[in-house]
Amino acid sequence: MTKIIIDVPEELERRARLLKVELSILAAKALKDQVRKLEEIVEFRRIIAKSRATDSDVEELSNEVKDAVWRRHLKH
Repeated sequence: MTKIIIDVPEELERRARLLKVELSILAAKALKDQVRKLEEIVEFRRIIAKSRATDSDVEELSNEVKDAVWRRHLKH
């Protein structure tokens, strides 16, 4: 396991102590979440690289989805 040293602003450290939050666990979770988001971006880019949809196609589909969501919202 890699160890990382970070400078934590005093105010953040104080707030974490008051909340009894372990900063190392919080930092590890934040890093894990960021890596997951980056992996999702890479996967999304891989998928859209194969797409032949134009900007116009995407905009049209987006409008259809918005309309469908709005209609569903109105029913409830």
